[in-house]
Amino acid sequence: MCKIIRKILCIIIIALVLFIGITIWGKGGDKLRWIGEKTSEIIKKGADELGKKADNLKEKTETTKEKVKKWTGKEGDKEDR
Repeated sequence: MCKIIRKILCIIIIALVLFIGITIWGKGGDKLRWIGEKTSEIIKKGADELGKKADNLKEKTETTKEKVKKWTGKEGDKEDR
């Protein structure tokens, strides 16, 4: 328990020192805003890529369902569940 608390306190102290250092030597909050913009761009790009892959997978799934229905002769019998 004490080790966990000590590690958390160390992380907080390191984060505080980095924040103060970036603020003082990095000309205020501009650097922090820049870091925020860059991370949001990276997250946005990642989300776009995941969205494209999900769309591609959905299209493949629909195509496969249609082929299976044709092969099994169950076209138009029942709606998808």
